[in-house]
Amino acid sequence: SEGIAYHNSTLYFVSKTIKTIFMLDLTDMTYTSERTGSNFQGQGSFNAQPDQIIKSVHDHDDDDRKYIYFTEEGNTAPGAHARDGEGTYYTLFRAIPGGRFSGDETVGIAFSPDRKRFYCGYQEEGVLFEITREDGQMFN
Repeated sequence: SEGIAYHNSTLYFVSKTIKTIFMLDLTDMTYTSERTGSNFQGQGSFNAQPDQIIKSVHDHDDDDRKYIYFTEEGNTAPGAHARDGEGTYYTLFRAIPGGRFSGDETVGIAFSPDRKRFYCGYQEEGVLFEITREDGQMFN
């Protein structure tokens, strides 16, 4: 497991081998788990191993549009994906199968201090992307 994040008494981590995210409630001492990408919205897939993980944290803690962001390793079209609080997965971007980044690994996810820029790269190719939203808003 490489990816781990903490927010509001919950510890999130992923298992590459069994392609699972675990959510440990440290207050109640309980946990839930699910296969990553099990409920996918729109185009894309999350068929490879989950890797790095980052939890969206911002000033509006009561906002229910919080996401967990993932990188992906070991796929013909690796990308960056998000999971919302309801367990639905979305693709931020992904490689073209058989293209330049096919078989590479997405790494290094981070946000700018104002959360209006999302950073992620491809490890083998040494390419870093700066991604912004078309509406200019911050990433939740």
